[in-house]
Amino acid sequence: MKFKKIEVPFPIGVEYFRSGVPKREVWEKDFFEIKRRGFNIVRTASYWNWMEPSKGQYKLDDIDAFFDLAKDNGLYVWIDIMLATHGACPEWLIKEYPDICAVNNLGNNILPDAHPAYSQGAMRHCYDHPAWRKYGGKLLDHVVNRYKKHDAMYAWGIWDGINLSTAWTSQGNQLPCYCSNTIKKYINWLKNKFTLNELNERVLRRYNFWSDIEIPRSNQNVLEMLLYKQFNYENLSDHLKWMINRTRKLDDIHETRTHGGWIPRPWDEICAEVADSWGMSMPSNNLLNENATSLMSDRVFAFSWARYLGKNNRWWNEEIYSGMSPGGVKWGNQTKPEELSILLWMTLIYGASGAMFWQYRPDYMAFESPGYNLASLDGKPTQRLEAVSEDILKIKEIYEHLPLGFFNSQVAIMNHQLSHEIFTYNELGDEFIQEIRGLFRNFWSDGIQADIISPKTDLTNYKLILLPNISIITDDVFNSINDVLNSNKDTNLIATSNFGLYSDNGLSSYNPPDKFSEKLGVRISDFSTITQEDINIGNNVLETPLGNYKIVKPTRFTILEQTNGSEAVALLNGNIVGIENLNKNFSWYGFSFEALSNKKDFYNSLSNKNNIFQQISVNRENVIPIIRKSNKKGVLIFLFNLNEQDTICEVTLNIDIKSGVDLTKNETLYLSNNVFNVQMNKWGLNIIHCDYK
Repeated sequence: MKFKKIEVPFPIGVEYFRSGVPKREVWEKDFFEIKRRGFNIVRTASYWNWMEPSKGQYKLDDIDAFFDLAKDNGLYVWIDIMLATHGACPEWLIKEYPDICAVNNLGNNILPDAHPAYSQGAMRHCYDHPAWRKYGGKLLDHVVNRYKKHDAMYAWGIWDGINLSTAWTSQGNQLPCYCSNTIKKYINWLKNKFTLNELNERVLRRYNFWSDIEIPRSNQNVLEMLLYKQFNYENLSDHLKWMINRTRKLDDIHETRTHGGWIPRPWDEICAEVADSWGMSMPSNNLLNENATSLMSDRVFAFSWARYLGKNNRWWNEEIYSGMSPGGVKWGNQTKPEELSILLWMTLIYGASGAMFWQYRPDYMAFESPGYNLASLDGKPTQRLEAVSEDILKIKEIYEHLPLGFFNSQVAIMNHQLSHEIFTYNELGDEFIQEIRGLFRNFWSDGIQADIISPKTDLTNYKLILLPNISIITDDVFNSINDVLNSNKDTNLIATSNFGLYSDNGLSSYNPPDKFSEKLGVRISDFSTITQEDINIGNNVLETPLGNYKIVKPTRFTILEQTNGSEAVALLNGNIVGIENLNKNFSWYGFSFEALSNKKDFYNSLSNKNNIFQQISVNRENVIPIIRKSNKKGVLIFLFNLNEQDTICEVTLNIDIKSGVDLTKNETLYLSNNVFNVQMNKWGLNIIHCDYK
């Protein structure tokens, strides 16, 4: 699908107006300044109760003025239509349809609430009530028809932070809605998937009638909650599809957008496939410190996941928080200008369609203020705005090289969303994400590009696939792994930690790893842990053919047993904790690599064993090298110094180049055998253009 385009290869914008703030008197001066500083887009997002305070009476004079002023200043508009995002529906809708209120797992209606991001009322209406589509659809139609032909119109934000209807207040207890409309839809969904006997067999119940079914209200009801969550995630996707299709019917020119958070959620993939592009929001402060490489890697991991999810890899970093979060009277540590600069450049390098900052001015009305801002409360520029303005100029200087091209990755890491889901039931959702991030970080920090993928990906396109905590073996997981095992291609699989402990319905497997035990030549003998006491007395040495490594933090491990010709490849205190199958294309390590000492050496050995070709390397810790294809010719090398001091870095390229120019300093580099040295500033970026021989 072709969208309306902005005449730059990488548009950059800011969120500006939300439900009454900033006040109209400052708009003209601000829009002039926004354009002068090189921004292309202004984003507005107003809540439903602000846009339609009376039934059928749309109060959009402020949005009209916003569009006209944007046009006058040569800016484009990104408008969010917030029928299902954060904020409240109109008061008249609740009064007319009291049963539109979402209901929590305890059977209580969600009461009026608020949050720093939606101080004018938290969302408490359920999407499954017919009135939501009836009246929300009318507002959607009105807004699209009103602005679709405006010269400044650029993109429709259809669902910001897509999530369950109960997610926007603590009253929801982190579970779905339990109103009568949602329950009715769920029962019909079950009927379309199962007979009553099939359902009973799947969830180990003895329901006599469909009316007997109890809706699961605790994550400890694992088998039934997996089904209820699956229904709710498919339901989210269906509601998003309805809004997008309704928008496209009226306007097939402008992009439709939705986004999640910067931390993956189990419903991301099913929702992302519906929209024209995916995206995220992310905090920007507290990044540049002694843990800068780890913290920045976590952001880049989110970029890689968004790029995978986006249709045709189309994604936006649509909310880089422009200042500290949180704000309020007890504000947090302020964002450094360099933190915004690095996030902006990383967004560009990882293939985003553009970047948006949240916000230009503070929000004023609630405790997001005085944070999240490029301009001060009085509208004057902060150091962060000055830094971003300079970066916009620097990005313009490399326009001829854009869009950047990616080299094919040799390494991929699977993010299995259903396995993530079951980890959340055990209150280990964060640990699940941390392990994937850890695998990504150790390749990324060494200049190796690892893709983040799902089971839908053709795994045979890679040399090395890592499978962290693939705990539920669904059909798509089984098929994707089995295709590799049965192929003659040079692709190796490495599972870590929890693998195949559950069958696809959530029941613990009777023969783990489920569906793979005989094929891989392994059975689970038992489970154990390395405790702090074990570490203190030295019972923590892992023996492998790659070398010996210490377990340096308490961790769980799985005790394995060889069968069918498999080979032990890791021992811990006499226990087998790693096996390799007979064909030597699958290994399983029953522990987290994050627990190891000297991880850099371990990952280097792993890469060498699997013949991973490293295009670029550096001789300084916390200097991150990233290489991309130039749209002009040759390659661009981006070097990020995440150290808290200046440094000189030696760069080695394993590709033949004939010249190198530091575009940051406009200096020709001295090359010797594809090696050159670069002087780098603290928290700085150097951009090197190299031509092939």
